[in-house]
Amino acid sequence: MSRQTIIDTAKSEENVKESPASTNIQKYGQWYGMNGVKWCAIFVSWVYDKAGYPLGKVETAKGYHYCQGAYNYWKRRGELTKNPQAGDIVLFDWKGDGHCDHTGIFDSWKDKSTGRFYSWEGNTEVSNDSDGGKVMRRERNVSLVKAFVSPSVLNDFSGSMPEDTLQIGDRGSDVSFMQRLLWGMDYTIDVDGIFGAGTRAVVIQFQNEHFLDPTGIVTPDVLGAMQEEYNIQQQTEKKASTASYLQKGNSGSAVKALQQSLNQMGANPPIKADGVFGDKTLAALKTFQQNKGLKVDGVAGPITFAALGLVV
Repeated sequence: MSRQTIIDTAKSEENVKESPASTNIQKYGQWYGMNGVKWCAIFVSWVYDKAGYPLGKVETAKGYHYCQGAYNYWKRRGELTKNPQAGDIVLFDWKGDGHCDHTGIFDSWKDKSTGRFYSWEGNTEVSNDSDGGKVMRRERNVSLVKAFVSPSVLNDFSGSMPEDTLQIGDRGSDVSFMQRLLWGMDYTIDVDGIFGAGTRAVVIQFQNEHFLDPTGIVTPDVLGAMQEEYNIQQQTEKKASTASYLQKGNSGSAVKALQQSLNQMGANPPIKADGVFGDKTLAALKTFQQNKGLKVDGVAGPITFAALGLVV
C-alpha cells in the first residue's frame, strides 16, 4: 500500500452524490454510522479505511466527523505539517476566522509558487464548497487552508508540532487572517495567504511604527498587538459614524454644522459648507485641533465639538 492508494481510492468515488439530493444521505455516512449529516470528514475517514489506512479513533472508532475537533486532536499529537504530500489531509478555513469549515485529501500541487493545489473532497460542489452533496477533485489555494495533516497511520509520517508564529515561507488561513488585519489598518498588502517578502516588509513596518522589535516574524504577542490596533481603529470608525464623532467620508447636517463652525473659527482658506467631509474639511479640522492644543487626529469628537462651541 502507498499514499497513491489513498488518492486512487478517492478518485474512484468521483461524482458520487448523496441521494436524495440535499439530504446528506450517502454510503459513507451509512458506513460511519452517522447518515444524513454533513459528510466531508466522514468521506475522508472512509477513503482512508478502504485504502488500508484506517484513521482509528479521532472522534469515533472510524475516524472523524467534526473538522475543528479533528484539527485540535492532530495539533495536540503533533501531526500537522507544512509540507503536504499526496494523501495527506487538508482542513479548510473559508472565512479566515480560525475555525475549520471543511476537509479533504491533498492530491498534488498545481502551482506551488502561487499556492494552488488539488484536493479530493466529499460533500462539495462548485456552487457550494461545504455542503454540495458530491465527491469532486477541487482546485484550492493555501490561503483557505487552516492546516495540512500527515496522520501517524502513514508509515512515512513527517509532521511536527508547528510553532505559534508566522514567518516568511508560511502559508494558509492564519497568514490570511494576519494580512487582513494589516490591510484593515490601511497597510499596502496582498491578502493571499502567502507570507512572502512583501508581507515581511509590511510586518516590519508595523513593528517599527509600534515600537516592537522589527524581526519580520509574527509571534503571538505581535499578532495580539495587530489585533488590538485593528480593534482600536474599528471602534474609532464606529464612533465616527454617529453624530458624536465625525471623520472623513461622513456626510449630512452634522458635517455641515462642523464646517460652518470651522469657518466661524477662522478656517483659512474657508471651506464649503456642503455637508460632505472631504480633504479640505479634514485639513481645516486638523489645523483647528493643532491651534487649540487638541489631539490632531482629524476626528471631530466631543472635545473638539466643545472647543468649537457645538453641542452634540
